[in-house]
Amino acid sequence: MENKRIFITGATGFIGERLALKLAEKNQVTALVRPESLVKAGRLKENGISLLAGDLLNNGAYSEKLDGIDYIFHLAALFNVDAPKNILYKYNVLGTEKLLESCRDKNIQKIIYFSTAHVSGIKEKDFITEDEQIPGRFKNWYEWSKAEGEKRAFFFYENYGLPIVVMRPVIVYGPGSLYGFYSALSLISKKQLWIFPGSGKNRIHLVHVDDVVNAAIHLAQQENNPGEIYHISDLYPRRCEQLMQVACRLLNIRPPLVALPRTAVKFISRLPIWKLLFRGISANLLDYFLYNQTYANEKLRSSGFSLEYPSPIQGLASTVDWYFKNNTLQKN
Repeated sequence: MENKRIFITGATGFIGERLALKLAEKNQVTALVRPESLVKAGRLKENGISLLAGDLLNNGAYSEKLDGIDYIFHLAALFNVDAPKNILYKYNVLGTEKLLESCRDKNIQKIIYFSTAHVSGIKEKDFITEDEQIPGRFKNWYEWSKAEGEKRAFFFYENYGLPIVVMRPVIVYGPGSLYGFYSALSLISKKQLWIFPGSGKNRIHLVHVDDVVNAAIHLAQQENNPGEIYHISDLYPRRCEQLMQVACRLLNIRPPLVALPRTAVKFISRLPIWKLLFRGISANLLDYFLYNQTYANEKLRSSGFSLEYPSPIQGLASTVDWYFKNNTLQKN
């Protein structure tokens, strides 16, 4: 992708910043940034990205800036699995709706909407496909809000012809992440994870942030894919116990010897002892390491996309090295 005019939201976030910087290498990029997040936008500005202070909910502040835009990458969202329903609805559903309303009279080539593979909710199944119906039960309100955001996206696709493509990444890891899988790594590095949560036999995906960024740019350039959904996942889902062993080896920590069944973990999550056993990790966040959920990504690969990190094993090593170099994790 070269010499295009691009509008991106969520550019101060973990994935968004990496995507914005890559796009800015050969394109003209404008990033919508909340006024309170401008202090985190230094790298964006240094790399020639135009910053537009504003809020998604106030589309009058940015609607005119969409004139002449070729591509929109919509990543802005409240990524907090513990946030209440009303707050998540405001940012993840209404914010998306406001942005898409502003796109109706524009000549935009493609809108890439970032959702999550975990709109699958509590469904436990191997290699869930993109065309399976979204269930009515979710692990938390964050998943629900992203499912509702998808509904809004498809409403604008079906009724106004907006060229929307939905991306559903699995758990994203990589240098710079300070949430999600990093929370588990942090707990391990501090020698504070004494009990393994769950059986460890369940399989999950991790996908490297660079693969997510490259997939977004790849899908934006594909023809005849508006209205499509793509899982963004690695090729080889791993058992949680395997990922734990790899993490402990990289951090030079002995793995926990005792496993706590999921039913027991769920029960303990309601008790004060939770904070002692799983410091810094909420019950909602830990859920992602308790369920057996894998996702098919043949659709992405059949579009011609190849993963740089098909397995999390290689990516985790370089990620942990980055944490060490930036003093984000302590060496043992």
